Amino acid sequence: MGVEGCGKCLKYLVFVFNLLFFISGIGILATGAVLAKEQGGYGTLLPSIPLASAANLLIATGVIVVIVAFCGCVGAYKENPCLLLTFFMFLLLIFILELAAGIVGFIYRSDVEQYVSTDLMVGLSKYNTTDEEGLTTAWDKLQEIEKCCGVNNFTDWGNTTLYGNMNSVPPSCCMGDDNNENCGNGVLLQRMPNVYTKGCKDALKDDFSKYLYQIGAIGIAIGLFQILGMVFAMVLYKKIREQGEYA
Repeated sequence: MGVEGCGKCLKYLVFVFNLLFFISGIGILATGAVLAKEQGGYGTLLPSIPLASAANLLIATGVIVVIVAFCGCVGAYKENPCLLLTFFMFLLLIFILELAAGIVGFIYRSDVEQYVSTDLMVGLSKYNTTDEEGLTTAWDKLQEIEKCCGVNNFTDWGNTTLYGNMNSVPPSCCMGDDNNENCGNGVLLQRMPNVYTKGCKDALKDDFSKYLYQIGAIGIAIGLFQILGMVFAMVLYKKIREQGEYA
């Protein structure tokens, strides 16, 4: 025997709520996938903080939202108190982790730039080496899309074994349509103006700042959804338990 009266209305309210939550999770996941394709896997360049990539952050958030919302939908529809309690605990745990991550991120925000610089420098030294095809592709796409070169500027390539010996930079540093194997030759000696002078560290910082408000808005919306979801799920859970006891 299922819940009746207000309990039945609450059941469908929780179901519809989680259905919308599920759809929003798919939307977030799709946005992250599109962004990942545009960025060319920037997370490969930042192994210390892979979620610094807006795409990775959105993908991770989307996956979690889809899984949690699915538990809520099934729990509400089947009137399963175990699934509803699992849904509630999931939301509570995620909410606490989000708060903790926000606090830690705020406290250590000044260290993030240092991690980015270190990771990019390490990646720069591995460019075009054995078994680093993914990293090489990520560097090329980063420089082409963001119109940047090196970590701080194009002279950083002079510290690498491959391009330092040739006094050149990769073709992906070249401006406009001048992206060919020879356009960067001699750049480090002659300071030729045919390559991007902006460093990719600043480009990444600008890129992240550009999406910061969107990510913040999504985070606030998800937080409100979580609070409402926890309230609805717990009230429905108690209704089901009470009806079971008096049945």
